[in-house]
Amino acid sequence: NPTAGCFFINPRLQRWFTTFAISLPGSTSLLTIYQTFLDGHLAPFADEIKQQSNNLIKAAMGLHALVSSTFRKTAANFHYE
Repeated sequence: NPTAGCFFINPRLQRWFTTFAISLPGSTSLLTIYQTFLDGHLAPFADEIKQQSNNLIKAAMGLHALVSSTFRKTAANFHYE
């Protein structure tokens, strides 16, 4: 019953799946990952735009941290993670 916060999965069904618990990378690792992708996408743009990639990523990560702290994790609202 997902509305009551109980996420029971029948063991007969669950045996066909594997569950991995992986933590989110640290902020330095995320910055490196996002920087690599964004630099590739901004390659055709002018240097003034390319130089803003680091600021854009830091702003996005800051916004994510703010939203994550505002919307607390609950069983009913797990989609905010």
